[in-house]
Amino acid sequence: MRWMALWFLIFLSACGGGDTPNFSLSVPGMTATVGSFGTTTVNVAFAPGATNQVVLALEGVPPGVTGSFDPPTVSSTANTSLLTVLVGGGVASGTYDAVVRGTSGAASNTATFRLNIQAGGGPPGGSGGSISGTVSIGTGGASAGSTDFVPGQVIVKFRAGVSLQSMQALQASGVNLQRVRRLSLEHTALYQAPLDAQGVLDAVAELSARPEIEYAQPNYILYPTLTPNDPLYAQQWHYPAINLPQAWDTERGQTNPVTVAVIDTGQLLQHPDFDPSRILPGFDMISDPNNARDGNGRDNNPEDSGDLMEPTQSSYHGTHVAGTILARSDNNLGVAGVSWGARLLPVRVLGVQGGSLVDITDGMLWAAALPVEGAPNNPNKAAIINMSLGGALPCSQAPLYQDVINRINAAGVIIVAAAGNNAQNAANFVPASCSGVITVGGTGPSGGRAPYSNFGTRIDVMAPGGNVSVNLNGIQSGGGVLSPLKSDPNNQFNYVFYHGTSMAAPHVAGLIALMKSVQPSLTRAEALDILRRTARPLNQTQCQGETDASRPTPPPGITATDCGAGLVDAQAAIQALGGAPVGSFILNTTPSSLSIAPGGTAQVVVGIERVGGFTGAINLSLQGAPAGVSGSFTPNPSAGTTATLALSVATTVPPGQYPMVVQGSAGSQTVNAALVLTVGTANLPTLKDVFMAALFWTGSDFDVNRSKGVTLSADTRTGSYSIPELEAGSYAVAGWKDINQNQTVDSGDYFGVYLVGRQVALVRPPASNINLSLELTSGTTAELERIPVLEAFKKMLERR
Repeated sequence: MRWMALWFLIFLSACGGGDTPNFSLSVPGMTATVGSFGTTTVNVAFAPGATNQVVLALEGVPPGVTGSFDPPTVSSTANTSLLTVLVGGGVASGTYDAVVRGTSGAASNTATFRLNIQAGGGPPGGSGGSISGTVSIGTGGASAGSTDFVPGQVIVKFRAGVSLQSMQALQASGVNLQRVRRLSLEHTALYQAPLDAQGVLDAVAELSARPEIEYAQPNYILYPTLTPNDPLYAQQWHYPAINLPQAWDTERGQTNPVTVAVIDTGQLLQHPDFDPSRILPGFDMISDPNNARDGNGRDNNPEDSGDLMEPTQSSYHGTHVAGTILARSDNNLGVAGVSWGARLLPVRVLGVQGGSLVDITDGMLWAAALPVEGAPNNPNKAAIINMSLGGALPCSQAPLYQDVINRINAAGVIIVAAAGNNAQNAANFVPASCSGVITVGGTGPSGGRAPYSNFGTRIDVMAPGGNVSVNLNGIQSGGGVLSPLKSDPNNQFNYVFYHGTSMAAPHVAGLIALMKSVQPSLTRAEALDILRRTARPLNQTQCQGETDASRPTPPPGITATDCGAGLVDAQAAIQALGGAPVGSFILNTTPSSLSIAPGGTAQVVVGIERVGGFTGAINLSLQGAPAGVSGSFTPNPSAGTTATLALSVATTVPPGQYPMVVQGSAGSQTVNAALVLTVGTANLPTLKDVFMAALFWTGSDFDVNRSKGVTLSADTRTGSYSIPELEAGSYAVAGWKDINQNQTVDSGDYFGVYLVGRQVALVRPPASNINLSLELTSGTTAELERIPVLEAFKKMLERR
């Protein structure tokens, strides 16, 4: 299932039943593997004052697929249910239009969702017996199940002096990796071999240790993160929220029109609320024809071919994003865009299966008019790049991303990035955590942080991202952000409410376009400085934010600083351009996140960008460091453009993730830059005392009384296991190493689950070759909590 898919809901009209229902349903699409199961959340929206209950049922699935709801009945006071779909071993893989029906008395309503069933599952079996295989314990890095990447592909950057011509093939993980092509950065190439997910990670680790290689990484897959006379302008509450109408009285973006690139799913080029004269020739950078869904690979047609996010409806995410930036304004049609004069450079990088990091970074380089291997030159350089997409990994694990961002920054192009929609620390997501981008969190109609928005010290500013669970001014989902789209069922262009930091980022990209229309020479540092200085700060309660049915309470520990400088103010930002220059500075850290073992050291480069003629010395300090972590800066104070932070981690620091801040002060000014430290284990753990469990699946839940486990004794990092005497049935297999000896699965432990096709897979004994890896867990990562195996595993531990 996409860890980072669109964050929006589609409400479907009533059908069936003798009465008109007072409720509607929405169900996100989901993926499950043959022989396994998947889960998704069903949301039911009730009319105001409704007191009835709705009974849920699953329909339209093929034989061998069953579903259960927890709870099976919902109401206006408890309006969500967890749907678990179990896919039997004989079900054919494919995409199915599944239906959730809600019934209340004689009234009923339905929601159709895409059920994608993938081939896979464990070896055949089913008569009972043992489950066996190989288990390894990781080094605290990414596991094969943590983040999507292109199967078999590895990105390699060689050190200066190494000839790419001589590196047609590489040996790693026992296979021959063939070079697919050169990439657009010097000394960088894409390689491929017949490797599974864990094999790719093993190859990356082996290649990274070689002296001639600067870095190696998987080819990660990222996904979308989602007063004029225009008749629907009254529904665009998100513009008055940032004082945009007042800014339009001064600047509408037509003085010096600015080119904005939207790196996304492409563009519905014929939508009537886009001015064709303001759309520049774009490019389709998707290299895989199957992902592109247009029958070919890279070409000069950025038209959005659709991503089939729902069975009969594509998201057209890039069109929605572009509409916020520059939809036609004051034209008696539809909605308004932030900038009335900006020009759109559409770059298509996201398809049916998201987008690969290579395609995305090539699209970024092309938008900045930098050379891209095999692509024509772009004659229309973008001044601003909007990136409403992301993936769940820190930028330090995707060095190609930072390399490309550095190159684009040097070309004078401003990058605006969505913070992500996981209600987690933005430091764990790309490109939001990378240095050199303006990272934007999302607010809802109340002005507080939207319930989905990522947070943390890496957030620069906030902007309206919307909240479609709010019915505003009598309009269902009116709390979302309204922008152009298309209805696939009737083939009509329309306007739809979405929500997400994908919608927040283009508010800021559009605002910077207004600012550069006033002052074309405006740099990234100057723009960010003005946005921060003029933003309206959020207090702690506002940053803890809004709630919804899926997130009834805010994440713990959030403070006001986790929402950056606050909500952008368009009027104040434009006014600041007309005043005398304010001497100031901004800081950035490279890397912005890093891992150090206890007893280890590392260095971080602190970049200092000065604006408004500021030349003063800056005193640097490290804030928020846990006991045992220290840092010293050279030089300090710094009168230049960089300083070096030397970090030291004592052997007593426990494993975990620690958000910190590099703080610079000069006179009355104080500026922060985020730095996230992950402390790994100095002495790599072994399999000794690892607990392996086979968890019995009943079809709707795990039965711990019919589950079994074994404790391993091997003092090695890789070894075999066997769980014997299992009754006939289906099992999930999981393993755990209790690092801190507190008898519970928590931060700093190692945990893993057997996966197939990136989903939890059920196994029928007897079965062998059920191999898995245990990886370091983090208390700040919610991915572990999403694994349905975990709760059963914890219950089984209580019975040991």
